[in-house]
Amino acid sequence: MENKENKFVFKDYAKGLIGALDLVKQDQLDAFFQVFDSYFGSNSNIYLLGNGGSQANAHHISGDFMKTFSIAGLKLKISCLADNVCHLTAASNDLSYDEAYSMLIDTIIDRDDFLIYLSGSGNSINLVKCARKAKQRNIKQAALTGFNGGALNKIVDYPIHIKFDDMEICEDLQLSIFHYIKQRLISKYSDCFANFDLPKYQKRTLEDLIS
Repeated sequence: MENKENKFVFKDYAKGLIGALDLVKQDQLDAFFQVFDSYFGSNSNIYLLGNGGSQANAHHISGDFMKTFSIAGLKLKISCLADNVCHLTAASNDLSYDEAYSMLIDTIIDRDDFLIYLSGSGNSINLVKCARKAKQRNIKQAALTGFNGGALNKIVDYPIHIKFDDMEICEDLQLSIFHYIKQRLISKYSDCFANFDLPKYQKRTLEDLIS
């Protein structure tokens, strides 16, 4: 019997990713960048929220930004609300996973904080419930969504919507957008990075040494 090998090669995936990247709207990124930048030096918090792969991205992004800008002496209070597994499992067990984030509004999440949702569909009920409650409190919110944008795209103040029907590529876009935001911020605060000396990083990357 003939072996029908799947001919879906990496270049096919890359074409889809490039096509999705071309759909990103610069004006949405600019509006998001301005509000994100306003939290530097603030006592208010930026919180990232997501589920599954989007939660993993939120975890990476918050840690990456925390380390990079702290090394440069820039104050940015950023974290991922899903990092506390004890809270998520207890809230899900005692109440409902649907309420795991919304219950933090007025307790952990304050009026002057900034909520950022990462979601493929934009319709995850736990994120939507949180966004609706936060909107009632006039808390600033942004969302990175794919597919049709879902409810989140309509609720938040700063939507970044890429209409593309592929969950894996939607998750790639989340990281690409935040890596772009990070590099744009580094460029803006270049004076703080002028004496950015990381010898271990340089050895590992530029000098190709184990460090």
